[in-house]
Amino acid sequence: MSTILPEEPGVTDRESVILSNAERRYLRRKFNDSLAVTREILNPRNQLARLVERKTTQAKQVAGETVQIVKHNAPVIGIVGVGALLFAARRPISRWISSLRKSKIKTPSSD
Repeated sequence: MSTILPEEPGVTDRESVILSNAERRYLRRKFNDSLAVTREILNPRNQLARLVERKTTQAKQVAGETVQIVKHNAPVIGIVGVGALLFAARRPISRWISSLRKSKIKTPSSD
């Protein structure tokens, strides 16, 4: 918006001042509105809320993608899981097998 100059025909100095004041008030309101929006955006509480919302959305997206990958590769993941479980439980399993062998050896035969 530009200031109306008094050189324009039909506009008096008084009307020019009135229009300039109206324009100034309009620009001041516009600036104050922009300032209020900026303060709202830069408020630490609002920034934290936006950060939490953004990270929550990203976490949900990653979780959804992970679920799809797991569904697509379920057999492979199951085999790897069983292998890892057997590897982790190898000592208790070997002790159990050894105890079974010892109990068979100690059992008297009925010949």
